Amino acid sequence: MHDLPTIASSCGVVLNTDANGRFSHVSTAWCIGADEWITTWPDDQAAAGAPATNTQEPPENLVLMYTNTGAVDLISEWECADGIAAFRAHVAGSVPALPLCRGKELHKRDGLWALGYPSMIDHPAFRLHRGSLNAERYFPYLCPWVIQGHLALFSVADGYLTGRCYAGMAGGPVLDADGQVVGVLLDGQAAPDHPALSRFHRFV
Repeated sequence: MHDLPTIASSCGVVLNTDANGRFSHVSTAWCIGADEWITTWPDDQAAAGAPATNTQEPPENLVLMYTNTGAVDLISEWECADGIAAFRAHVAGSVPALPLCRGKELHKRDGLWALGYPSMIDHPAFRLHRGSLNAERYFPYLCPWVIQGHLALFSVADGYLTGRCYAGMAGGPVLDADGQVVGVLLDGQAAPDHPALSRFHRFV
């Protein structure tokens, strides 16, 4: 059984405020080591001027919010390749790193689960005023969301987990039954005429 509070305490949310002051929830991130974090950076964001396949500074105004406390820090030492971004960010207090799964192969129907933070900015239940929204006001609305399922399909680099990945969850960790990270969420399939699958980059 997964330990939701422990895993959630290792996660953060990547936020951005653009030149027009528009606040956005970009992705979920998770701690892999001391001040070291992993998230995802889709091709459409890279095409808009963000880092694509080499080491660069992150886009201006990109920050990490620690989901346990709401502490916010600037992102530095940005590296991005194949849709996965690694960076450094220091938040107050000690953030536990998630363990990577090593020496294990994934097989079809292996039980997996993933955690991410869906974007709540446009959810009608909250009726947030976009013009006055900032990280401090957004923090109370953050809530972890779990995809519970199994490995349905896989390719050389990616796998597909049964369940739907909502906007903002991409970048979250995909874990095995022991709570070890086997991959990172990339995106999902939301078409109504077939079962929902969430794509992730495989680490094992």
